[in-house]
This record gives sequence, structure tokens and C-alpha cells, in this order.
Amino acid sequence: MTKRQFMEELRSSLEGMVSQAVIQENMNYYEDYINEQIRNGKNEQDVLNELGSPRLIARSIIDAKGEDDDHVQTEYYEEEQDEGTPEDMFGGNTHIFTMNSTKFKLGCLLSVIIFIFIIYLLFHVFSAMMVVLGPVIIIGVIVALIMKITGR
Repeated sequence: MTKRQFMEELRSSLEGMVSQAVIQENMNYYEDYINEQIRNGKNEQDVLNELGSPRLIARSIIDAKGEDDDHVQTEYYEEEQDEGTPEDMFGGNTHIFTMNSTKFKLGCLLSVIIFIFIIYLLFHVFSAMMVVLGPVIIIGVIVALIMKITGR
């Protein structure tokens, strides 16, 4: 892999996952780092081997920025698309949600609260029904036993 291939793969792995500012910041960092290591006498291939996979580096950047800047993962991207793509059906806007986004976390929290509230209501409705139906059921069982014993 060449430096150019490394940089292209890093950029393509970051695009759509973090803001353009974060992409440019990291592209500049790795470009400068590789150039500095080469100036210090290292072979380009050795430097790239030490860095490892650009996709793994991108994943680390995305994870770090997702924890620091949840909003960057929920940006809108408007691009011209070919006719017939899903983006055309939704007006050209693509919205990316990840599990690190604040909206996703709030949605999960709201879902849990609603679920607990529904369980609470069901428990109280069932309890209220048992207060009313409890004696009716007991009387019904007693009447059924009496009818069975008397043969009616």
C-alpha cells in the first residue's frame, strides 16, 4: 500500500461518519506524520506498516468523535444523486443515526419509560379488577360447590 492509497482509504472510511472538519484534521495529521517519519529516515512502507489499517484508524476516530461530538453523526448531507436512489425519494437528505447519537439514546430512554408506565397501568387495572371480581369469583366457586354437593 502506498501513502496515497492509505490516505484515500482513510478518507473514504471517514466520509459520512464524521464532519468534514474532523476528516480534514485527521487527513492533515496523518499526512504530516508520514512525511515527518520519512524525513527522519524511515521507509514509507515501514511507516504505513507501523500505522496499520486505515480502516481501523478510521473506526477509532469515528468512535472517539461519537463519544465527544454526538451531533456530528447526525448531520444532513445534501448531494446530487442519480435518479431512482433512496435519497431521491426523501428529497436528497440522508440522515445518519448511530447508537452514539443523542437522539437515539433519548429515544431508547423514552421507550423504556413508556414501557414501565404501561406495565404499571396494567398492574393497577388488574389489581382493581381483582378487588371487584375477587368476591364474585369466591361466591361463584361456593355456589358451584353447593350445586355439585346438592346435585342440582
